[in-house]
Amino acid sequence: MHKPIVTIVAMSVQLFDDVILEETKVYALHNGLTIHMTVSFKVCDHMLTLCERIQKQVIDDIYDMTGKEVVSVHLYVRRLVDGKNA
Repeated sequence: MHKPIVTIVAMSVQLFDDVILEETKVYALHNGLTIHMTVSFKVCDHMLTLCERIQKQVIDDIYDMTGKEVVSVHLYVRRLVDGKNA
Protein backbone atom coordinates (compact mmCIF):
# COMPACT_ATOMS: atom_id res chain seq x y z
CA MET A 1 0.00 0.00 0.00
CA HIS A 2 2.78 2.45 0.84
CA LYS A 3 5.34 1.35 -1.76
CA PRO A 4 4.66 4.36 -4.02
CA ILE A 5 5.16 6.72 -1.06
CA VAL A 6 8.45 5.03 -0.11
CA THR A 7 9.59 5.38 -3.73
CA ILE A 8 8.74 9.09 -3.75
CA VAL A 9 10.68 9.57 -0.49
CA ALA A 10 13.71 7.85 -2.04
CA MET A 11 13.45 10.06 -5.14
CA SER A 12 13.19 13.18 -2.97
CA VAL A 13 16.33 12.34 -1.01
CA GLN A 14 18.33 11.67 -4.19
CA LEU A 15 18.25 15.40 -4.87
CA PHE A 16 20.57 16.01 -1.91
CA ASP A 17 24.25 15.23 -2.34
CA ASP A 18 25.86 13.18 0.40
CA VAL A 19 22.54 12.06 1.94
CA ILE A 20 21.84 8.33 2.18
CA LEU A 21 18.34 7.12 2.93
CA GLU A 22 18.56 4.04 5.12
CA GLU A 23 14.97 3.36 6.15
CA THR A 24 11.47 4.73 5.55
CA LYS A 25 8.25 4.00 7.41
CA VAL A 26 4.87 5.40 6.40
CA TYR A 27 1.86 5.68 8.67
CA ALA A 28 -1.56 6.63 7.34
CA LEU A 29 -3.57 8.61 9.87
CA HIS A 30 -7.07 10.04 9.56
CA ASN A 31 -5.67 13.52 8.80
CA GLY A 32 -2.81 12.51 6.46
CA LEU A 33 0.48 10.67 6.29
CA THR A 34 3.31 10.61 8.78
CA ILE A 35 6.73 9.69 7.39
CA HIS A 36 9.64 8.38 9.48
CA MET A 37 13.00 8.50 7.68
CA THR A 38 16.41 7.35 8.84
CA VAL A 39 19.36 8.90 7.00
CA SER A 40 23.11 9.31 7.10
CA PHE A 41 25.00 12.28 5.71
CA LYS A 42 28.25 14.19 5.79
CA VAL A 43 28.86 16.63 8.60
CA CYS A 44 28.27 20.19 7.40
CA ASP A 45 27.79 23.67 8.84
CA HIS A 46 24.12 23.77 7.90
CA MET A 47 22.81 20.40 9.18
CA LEU A 48 19.59 21.81 10.63
CA THR A 49 18.81 23.65 7.41
CA LEU A 50 19.59 20.52 5.40
CA CYS A 51 17.18 18.46 7.51
CA GLU A 52 14.45 21.08 7.10
CA ARG A 53 14.99 21.14 3.32
CA ILE A 54 14.74 17.34 3.13
CA GLN A 55 11.49 17.40 5.12
CA LYS A 56 9.98 20.09 2.90
CA GLN A 57 11.08 18.30 -0.29
CA VAL A 58 9.44 15.05 0.85
CA ILE A 59 6.19 16.80 1.82
CA ASP A 60 6.01 18.72 -1.46
CA ASP A 61 6.89 15.73 -3.67
CA ILE A 62 4.35 13.41 -2.05
CA TYR A 63 1.61 16.02 -2.38
CA ASP A 64 2.56 16.86 -5.99
CA MET A 65 2.68 13.21 -7.08
CA THR A 66 -0.23 11.76 -5.08
CA GLY A 67 -2.35 14.60 -3.76
CA LYS A 68 -1.96 13.13 -0.26
CA GLU A 69 -1.25 15.47 2.62
CA VAL A 70 1.77 14.77 4.81
CA VAL A 71 1.22 16.01 8.36
CA SER A 72 4.77 15.30 9.55
CA VAL A 73 8.15 14.02 8.47
CA HIS A 74 10.29 12.69 11.28
CA LEU A 75 13.93 12.65 10.24
CA TYR A 76 16.31 10.50 12.25
CA VAL A 77 20.01 10.93 11.57
CA ARG A 78 21.66 7.59 12.23
CA ARG A 79 25.18 8.55 11.28
CA LEU A 80 27.21 11.65 10.54
CA VAL A 81 30.27 11.07 8.40
CA ASP A 82 33.12 13.55 8.28
CA GLY A 83 34.41 14.48 4.84
CA LYS A 84 37.72 12.65 5.32
CA ASN A 85 36.11 9.24 5.82
CA ALA A 86 33.31 9.50 3.27
